[in-house]
Amino acid sequence: MTLSDIKDRGYFRIVAVRATGEIRRRLIDMGFIKGAEGQVLREALLKDPIELRLKGYRISLRRAEAAMIQVEEVNERHH
Repeated sequence: MTLSDIKDRGYFRIVAVRATGEIRRRLIDMGFIKGAEGQVLREALLKDPIELRLKGYRISLRRAEAAMIQVEEVNERHH
């Protein structure tokens, strides 16, 4: 399952970042690291981009980028 599969208001835990190069570096710099937990807050009208909360920040991410992040769905955030 990837981050782009998580529905609105759904919680997730990052398993792996499958991106390469500069995109991978940027995602890791923003906090997309293994074990980090977050929540999809909402999607734009045409479903792209999605807004999520990660490490106390609100981040907008294109679906193409979200599809490079492998996640597992969790019931709620444990922090």
